[in-house]
Amino acid sequence: MAAAIFAKPGAAVAQAYSQMERETLYFRSPAELCAYAARLEAEGAGEVFLAVHYPDMAGHFAPRRIALDPAKCGGLTYRYVCEGWGVIRVYLRLSSGKGLASHVSANSQKRAEKWQPLYPDFGQTDAWDWAAVGRHERRLIRVLKQAVAHDAAAGGSA
Repeated sequence: MAAAIFAKPGAAVAQAYSQMERETLYFRSPAELCAYAARLEAEGAGEVFLAVHYPDMAGHFAPRRIALDPAKCGGLTYRYVCEGWGVIRVYLRLSSGKGLASHVSANSQKRAEKWQPLYPDFGQTDAWDWAAVGRHERRLIRVLKQAVAHDAAAGGSA
């Protein structure tokens, strides 16, 4: 899956949510992303949650600092989130993970237009090339389905 994410030139790949009170991590290669996933799994994490953007999608892609309630977060006050109307979200359950299955998703143009008045910080929906968003999303979904089918045929659990 990491190779597919980086298969198109100019991929911007980042943590969807940073660690609390840490900068967002960006990944520049499949090897770097795989090493990160392996480290998370070794630390007991069950998933990797990414935000992916390709240049032809246009739109705005940058982490935004969000405030946390210190009373509910052990005194921690902020973290970063990568948001945007057309940002592709890639959720990969690690082999030790439980719960949600791996998946790829992005907003549709129609959904983004419906919600745009409530999230003006995301900018205008027409800044995105929705055909490109859909193309990349479908490509990543196909690769994920193939990987899941291959893993199941090999006796793994995806």
